[in-house]
Amino acid sequence: METSTKEFVMKHVVEDVMNIEDSKEVSFDEDHFNIHWELSLSRNAEFFSLTLKGPMSFAQNVREIEAKVSLKVISTSGRSLIVEMDYQFGNPFNLFRPCKWEDFISRKKLDEEYIVDKKVAIEACVIIKKMTGFGKEDLRKFDESIEELSDISFVVKDRKFYLLKMFLALQSSYFKSLLLGNFNESQKSEIVLEGINPEDFQNFLELIHGEDAIDNVTIDGILHLADMYDAPTAIKRCEKFLLEKSNKTLKSKLEMSIRYSLNALKEKCLSEVQTVAEIRSVLPDNIDEMDPSLAKALLQKSLALH
Repeated sequence: METSTKEFVMKHVVEDVMNIEDSKEVSFDEDHFNIHWELSLSRNAEFFSLTLKGPMSFAQNVREIEAKVSLKVISTSGRSLIVEMDYQFGNPFNLFRPCKWEDFISRKKLDEEYIVDKKVAIEACVIIKKMTGFGKEDLRKFDESIEELSDISFVVKDRKFYLLKMFLALQSSYFKSLLLGNFNESQKSEIVLEGINPEDFQNFLELIHGEDAIDNVTIDGILHLADMYDAPTAIKRCEKFLLEKSNKTLKSKLEMSIRYSLNALKEKCLSEVQTVAEIRSVLPDNIDEMDPSLAKALLQKSLALH
């Protein structure tokens, strides 16, 4: 089983690039996983820099994120420059060393090779490896305090969850087959689940037990497990959140709609794509891996705009 990954992409088109004044910047803000991020393009004399700002730590509130970051500048013709780095947001030692691609290109080269119609796109791709200080309180206990009321326990890394077979079987066809079918696990009182995150499993269990466990941080892990374990009610609640409450980017929501076959979400996302710039903003990084139905829909929109 593949564990869920916390990652996001920020991509914006900067207009009138060559008129950015010396020592000035153009910045864009987004919230991902309930955290505020800022991506900026700044000018320093005859060079440009790209900077990504994330969470900061304070004396009584240690909040750190270890991440792999890719910063990229892209012309509308598709030509790009990219740098990759490992960075620890919130680390006090990085307070005066931001996640920055400094003086990566001259104004002359940017103008001659990347700017089209006075525009260029900037992008940050962030893959989160570890988060510290962002934990939420458990909404429901599945620990030893309810052991006497359970008939099965699951071990996920260093945590044990005590549950009821019949309830899980009602919520998930995967667990119905595993616990009530002809598998060897149906005779066991303890089962180890490999390749998943215990926090994601906790949030998934909270959701199927009726708790309000979905937010912009937990949605990725919950939906990943709901799809993996074929839990239709959980999937519907995740889609409802993405349709009505999520502040994820249009590109992120569209990618999730394709990955998890969320048709209502897909239709809503496509209805919000109205311009050529918006079409570019939702294109996947690897065009060759684009879902055929999505490629067809975006092509039709592109033709309608010309």
